[in-house]
Amino acid sequence: MKIRNPKSKILNKSKILNSKFNHWSLVIGICLVIGAWSLVIPAYALSINIDPSNIRIVQKPGETKSGSIIVQNSSSAGIKLKTYTEDWVYAPDGSKSFIKPGSSVYSCSNWIVLDTATFELAPNEGKKISFKITEPKNSSGGHVSVVFFESTVDVREGIAVAGRIGTIIYQDTEGDIKRAGEIKDLSVLASEEGTPVSVKFYFQNNGNTHISARPKISITKDNKTVAETEIKPINTLPADKGAGLATFTAPLKEGSYKAQVELKFDDKTLKSQADFTIKKTSTK
Repeated sequence: MKIRNPKSKILNKSKILNSKFNHWSLVIGICLVIGAWSLVIPAYALSINIDPSNIRIVQKPGETKSGSIIVQNSSSAGIKLKTYTEDWVYAPDGSKSFIKPGSSVYSCSNWIVLDTATFELAPNEGKKISFKITEPKNSSGGHVSVVFFESTVDVREGIAVAGRIGTIIYQDTEGDIKRAGEIKDLSVLASEEGTPVSVKFYFQNNGNTHISARPKISITKDNKTVAETEIKPINTLPADKGAGLATFTAPLKEGSYKAQVELKFDDKTLKSQADFTIKKTSTK
């Protein structure tokens, strides 16, 4: 699937493989723009790997720390890349939305200095890109950024296609990190025997840094677990409210039940529960 970035280039989504590398493939082609439509004719493919896909840095106010990212060109063609940072926030669906550096209150993009702005990779060549991050003396809590590697390839005069891949940066202030939150608005949608049961809730991040909460949802009857599932982690920045939803399709018989939600992050466990009733199947 292709998406358009703020510079109106054609971007290919990043893919994460089951390896230590974050992997991205870019299909280069001839792009003919007619009004709001684009026609892309594939010509050849470029493949880039980066390691790691995310970095967490803990530092004191005023302190400078260093890091590095390995960029590998896994294709048979050379490639030119530029590096830069951007901010990001979570969209309502839990995906990341990337925005200009310094525009988020939780940004550390402008604290990062990369050792190169542009570089080239020959076929199957790798390169280590180093960076330094300096936390301001008056800073506190947690901050985030992303280091992007973007390729722009001119296919013909005046026409170009591009792709980018990034390493997510999580920055925490040593001794000033609070991870706290609560489960809110737990509700259960249930009706008759044999119909799905949906459990919905929100995790409110009341801390001052990024939190990835791991949910487990169970249904009990007479203190016995009759159904249980785990869903993907709920990721939030400070003050965010992330949604969780679990749907149980196994039929439940008529009776009274409890839906229980358990969220874990760090060494903390949050719990909440709600009563609900399954009605007997109606007959006409």
